Amino acid sequence: MPFLTACGDDESIDLGTPKYESISGKYTINNPSSPYKSIELGAGGDYIVTLNNGYNTNLSTKVTLNKETYGIFRQPKTQSRATNYNGIIYGQYTENSDGTLNLEGFGTIEIVYGTGEEVKGFNLTPTNSGPVTLDVTKEETMSDDELTNALCRTWKIEKVRMIEQGDGESYDITLTPQDWEQFEGEIEVFPKEVLFSKSGTYMIYYADQSIGISSWKWKNQSAGTIYYSWDNEWYDDEFATLSFSGNQLIISETYEENDELGYYKFETYTYLVEK
Repeated sequence: MPFLTACGDDESIDLGTPKYESISGKYTINNPSSPYKSIELGAGGDYIVTLNNGYNTNLSTKVTLNKETYGIFRQPKTQSRATNYNGIIYGQYTENSDGTLNLEGFGTIEIVYGTGEEVKGFNLTPTNSGPVTLDVTKEETMSDDELTNALCRTWKIEKVRMIEQGDGESYDITLTPQDWEQFEGEIEVFPKEVLFSKSGTYMIYYADQSIGISSWKWKNQSAGTIYYSWDNEWYDDEFATLSFSGNQLIISETYEENDELGYYKFETYTYLVEK
């Protein structure tokens, strides 16, 4: 039976608090007639807008997923990144001098607060459109602790090391944003950036400008392991291991099997730095 294994220890973490940590989160839009399903503000200054007719993480049909062909940064072949990109608006945001947020390519938002620091609405002015007031509810977030705080930001992927061992062919290659196309037989497209949020979202921005959105949660925080899901289901063998060192992060996965057909092992090590 195929299985995933992972190991590793977290080292010292040297990451500051992301600039927009205090307002970060996924906000569900409550207006029935709104074209927007949710607006997520990343702690590092990236945003995700999901339209009501947009991305759905559920697979259209129940299928058996082959773990040799996907991982935390590789979507199952049953899902099309081009389809996932439809209905998703992604970009960077900054704070204007008047306190409003400029969502690049989308519009501006004024945050409306209720009691204390509770966000209860957005006054949104879309680019090339009139203003609209949105009633919002912030989705539940994970606990505020060192590892969650360290992970939840936007990361740039510097390189991906892939190691295959078996009774037949073996290799050990490292792919970068500059040379990954030389290895298209091993990787469909290079993941350039990934955003993790405390709402349990992770979003990957690929070299071909497509997007993949999925979910994550802690498996064993003390071991630095996280579950990921491409189909809104959680499986014991779909997890990756995090290893922090200074301001860098390594995410590793190992797929291994040994049966009547022989021995096979596939490892990936993805090296990331804060964006």
